Amino acid sequence: MIWQPLNLTEVCPTYTPITACSPFGYVYLNLLVQLYGGSRDERTHRDYIEPEDIRDEYDFIVVGAGSAGCVVANRLSDNPNWKVLLLEAGPEQPDVTLVPGLSTALLGSNIDWAYTTEPNGKSCLAHPGGRCPWPRGKMMGGSSSINSMAYIRGNRADYDGWAALGNEGWSYKDVLPFFKKSERNVNIEALNTLYHGVTGEQYVSRYPYIDKPSLMLTDAFNERGLPLTDYNGAQQLGTMQAQAFSLSGERVSTNTAFIQPIRYKRKNLTVKPNSEALKILIDENKRAYGIIYNENGNILTAFAKKEVIVSAGSINSPKLLMLSGIGPRDHLEKIGIPVVQDLAVGENLHDHVTFNGVIVALSNKTATTVSEDEVLEAVQDYAAMKIKRGPLSGNGPVNSISFIKTDPDLIAPNVQFQVDHVPNWREFLEDPITGESVSIFPTGFYDAVLPRTMNIVPKSRGALLLNESNPDGPPILYANYFSDESDLIPLLKGVRFLLSLEDTEAFRSNGAYFVREPLPACRDHVWGTDDYYICLARSYTSTTYHPVGTCKMGPAWDDKAVVDNQLRVYGVCGLRVIDASIMPFVNRGNTNAPAVMIGERGVDFVMKYWREHDEPYCSY
Repeated sequence: MIWQPLNLTEVCPTYTPITACSPFGYVYLNLLVQLYGGSRDERTHRDYIEPEDIRDEYDFIVVGAGSAGCVVANRLSDNPNWKVLLLEAGPEQPDVTLVPGLSTALLGSNIDWAYTTEPNGKSCLAHPGGRCPWPRGKMMGGSSSINSMAYIRGNRADYDGWAALGNEGWSYKDVLPFFKKSERNVNIEALNTLYHGVTGEQYVSRYPYIDKPSLMLTDAFNERGLPLTDYNGAQQLGTMQAQAFSLSGERVSTNTAFIQPIRYKRKNLTVKPNSEALKILIDENKRAYGIIYNENGNILTAFAKKEVIVSAGSINSPKLLMLSGIGPRDHLEKIGIPVVQDLAVGENLHDHVTFNGVIVALSNKTATTVSEDEVLEAVQDYAAMKIKRGPLSGNGPVNSISFIKTDPDLIAPNVQFQVDHVPNWREFLEDPITGESVSIFPTGFYDAVLPRTMNIVPKSRGALLLNESNPDGPPILYANYFSDESDLIPLLKGVRFLLSLEDTEAFRSNGAYFVREPLPACRDHVWGTDDYYICLARSYTSTTYHPVGTCKMGPAWDDKAVVDNQLRVYGVCGLRVIDASIMPFVNRGNTNAPAVMIGERGVDFVMKYWREHDEPYCSY
């Protein structure tokens, strides 16, 4: 079996009311492994042997088969004259990732890098050691195989803002065609084709199963004045059941969309899972010419005649650059890594910040709770279905998404609401940290929802550094949430808007209400006060899974820029970074769709360059 679930023995405290930590949790996870622990990719092509050059020489090496890397490898290998190697540190994509309703069961398993942040004394205070978990996908498809699948692009102002910083070619007008290029939207009859594509590889659709509480939430936000909208169209402000990276009740990762259909057909494409890049090879002329990587314990070298393209994501792309001598001089010299190029790699790390603890309890008639036997039955039924339907073909309330402006004079929304499920709110209220860390049960079964108020224009910035005692190990992540305390203001204003939903007909008619009992870390504060919500934000801080910015794109005069507008690493020939780490500032919304677009926009620069040149560029 490829998939190994979260180890409950390691994460569950000795005494906790959380059902996931009971014997049933073990029974349930064992069933998931039996039904979904294998990989469709591995079963279908078990006897296939990847084509290999004896000298391991390629035109392009792409590091990371994630949201952007799969796109890059697909587009480059479309030219039969270009040999492409795609390296992925993790295994094949296991079947458990295909089930929308099991999305939270993936966290903490062997396909999650399972990073944690460093304490800063201002956030994550209720988490063990003051460290928040930062999940990242470690398998074919990367984080597109582990995320919650919401298809949200951000706001026009984000991309126009990137361009205004001196990044030519990245305005909304410039990037919209690249969003549309990869998109195959199957609900196009309800959308404006000016903003959406229908012929791309990446399926986008609504889930076949949307439950009653989800519709209640959308109705409530609508009652409070938010229009029903297509957030990816003309106006982001509003509410709706978001579309997802899915088709017919199954996840469609970038691996599924861009690599599976071509992997065993294009002889010029070599895909190597379980192959972690260790170092970029750079010669005395500062030209990148290959990669040293670890494939199943074997240290190997591959050579690139044209370019090395790093698409390992916002954590592993800067890590690989620094291990290769590209990064802050002082930091690299302290560790003993010879400096190739002094750049602000790892700086500008930031994430949309949110927190847990605002609980909306549901009445018995609205709750979707089922018995333990019915949970097991639903898991088995979904596996047996040829046409996927029922609760596991959706993702519970997660796609109940809304955007607001907390100040009418803002140019774009600054707060996003996204909703998690709570299987049993009384259990969660006693032990919220364990409840969050062992969220293994299907997202479609719950008796409460957890609306999360997200600050989507955070000012706080952190940094990523190599671990001085073990540079090859997990990097040191300073998320630095709330280092700029003004980041609390949009959250407080957003919560006030959220609390007003209790007065809507949608809530009243469904018997929904806010649980007015304080969470354990904040019992010294009065529920409903600003002090209480500040305590929640600082104690039960949570990532939105949107870290970006660690290989910042910017013009040559920006001393914090790592790559130029064509994503070429400054001072090194034949090397680009193409993933969400290049974002100068994070987009307003989920980051998977922008990462796919960055893959499309970035590889277009690559292809256009090599149609006109025979030697690699050097960006100085």
